[in-house]
Amino acid sequence: MRLSGKAAWLTVLLLAVALAGCATTPHGGLQRSADRLDWNAQAFAQDAQDAPRGYDSGSGYTEDAQDFADRAHEFRRTVEDPDASRADLRASFHDLSRSYNALRDDVQRSGSDAVRRDLRPVTQAYLDVEDDMGGAGSRYSEADYDQGPG
Repeated sequence: MRLSGKAAWLTVLLLAVALAGCATTPHGGLQRSADRLDWNAQAFAQDAQDAPRGYDSGSGYTEDAQDFADRAHEFRRTVEDPDASRADLRASFHDLSRSYNALRDDVQRSGSDAVRRDLRPVTQAYLDVEDDMGGAGSRYSEADYDQGPG
C-alpha cells in the first residue's frame, strides 16, 4: 500500500512538471515550424542573391525573397518572445503571409522550374506555420503546392 501511494504521488509530481513545462513553452509546436521556416527562407534568399543573373532575370523575386526572409526571421523572434500575445503573433503572421504570397506570385511569374523547385521547402515550412497558427491567412490551398505553380 505504501508503494502504491508513493507511485501515485510520483505520478502526480511528474504530471505537474509536464504541465509546468507546457505552460512555460509560449507557443508549443509553432516554435519548431517557425525555426524551420526562418532557416528555409534565409537559404532561399541567399540562393536568389548568389544565383547567376540569368537565373532571376525579369522575375523580380530576389527582393521579395529577402523581404520574406526578413519577415520569417521577425516572426520566429515573435514566437520566441514569452511576452508576445496572440495578437502579436497574428499581426506578425499577417505580415509574413503577405510577403510569402508576393514571393510566390513572383516565383510563378519567373517561369523557372528550378526556382519553383527551390521554393518548395519554403512553401512546406510556411504551410506548417500556417497550420500551427490555425490555418490563418493563405489564399492558396495545399493542392496548389503539390501540383506546382502554373
